[in-house]
Amino acid sequence: MLPCCRRGRNKLGFQIAAGGCAILSNPLFCDACGAANRPQALFCYACGQPLQAQGGKSARQTTGLLVYNHLLKQRYRILQQVGKGGFGAVYKAADLQFGNRQVAIKEMSQSSLSPQELVEATESFKREAMLLAGLTHPNLPRIYEQFTDMGRWYLVMDYIEGETLEDHLEKRPGKKLPVETALEIAVQLCMVLEYLHMRQPPIIFRDLKPGNIMLTPHKHIYLIDFGIARHFKPGQAKDTAALGSTGYAAPEQYGKAQTTPRADIYALGATLHQLMTGHDPSETPFQFPALKLPGHPILARLEQLIMRMVEMDSNKRPASVAAVRQELQQIATQLLIGKTNPLPAGLPPTYQPPQPPPLPRLQRTNKPQPQTQSNTRYICNGHTSRVTAVAWSPKGT
Repeated sequence: MLPCCRRGRNKLGFQIAAGGCAILSNPLFCDACGAANRPQALFCYACGQPLQAQGGKSARQTTGLLVYNHLLKQRYRILQQVGKGGFGAVYKAADLQFGNRQVAIKEMSQSSLSPQELVEATESFKREAMLLAGLTHPNLPRIYEQFTDMGRWYLVMDYIEGETLEDHLEKRPGKKLPVETALEIAVQLCMVLEYLHMRQPPIIFRDLKPGNIMLTPHKHIYLIDFGIARHFKPGQAKDTAALGSTGYAAPEQYGKAQTTPRADIYALGATLHQLMTGHDPSETPFQFPALKLPGHPILARLEQLIMRMVEMDSNKRPASVAAVRQELQQIATQLLIGKTNPLPAGLPPTYQPPQPPPLPRLQRTNKPQPQTQSNTRYICNGHTSRVTAVAWSPKGT
């Protein structure tokens, strides 16, 4: 019979065995990423999403308390709250020092967090600020400053007029977009991901999904929320933590291997599949039904591309976002041509339009050669009129 281990409990909610091992007692699992948290936690230490408390009620929020007209840092006048969740809230504000320029202010609370949660939240918040501060791209918001006030961190950035792609899809019939619109958004996403992947070292976004994409009324997109983005580290076997959003995160993001740019290609494929079909990948992770897009035969090529992008084996995915962008642009061009010159129905996907017959080759005709006389010294060709004078240089040329 094995002897019983003496157990104690530390202040973070862990049971401590006599041998010194820490065992999480009655952990609170995050519905978003599955991470185990201490029972008293309000937010997931891994992804920042609010946790469900006992009885199914959401944990008490400690952010989003700034009211209309509140003056922050004697500079930013709060206009309204535009978002709330995870470790903080987002406000729309007027920058009084720059002619009431509209800005977005992201707030992170430092209250009601355990020491471990506070470290995780602060690191994530600072990481986003530092990453964005060094980036300049039309599809990324600009960062103006970060500061602390009354126990909370604040990050000031561009205010983007629009809505998340997730909210936009909710309003669409079938929760999907027209193919042409989806392709336009996908090409923009490729361009910003390509920019991130070309940094030295490359930046892996790791959380591409409709909820992290802002869409303006003019169909311009912005990539937001760099909370779990990271630099690629050559030689590292796997990520230090499993982070990402269920359904959009590639298999390697679950701690099996280090995430590479191909993890973003997987998330892009999952997002594009959702835009085309209305199917939410978070409901059936790693399972993507056939698209069966009606219309132009080139759409079969689009379906093949998307299914390659969501391959479980990262080596079977396209080699780079640039390659994906080029193929999407070619497909979009073919669709545009098909609208102006529609093809007959019932043609196979491999159909190629007939090529015009080759132009006949011009046969070279031999011009009659002038007859030489006994006193002929030179023959001048190429003149269309009479030659009235001839001169020779001293060198005979």
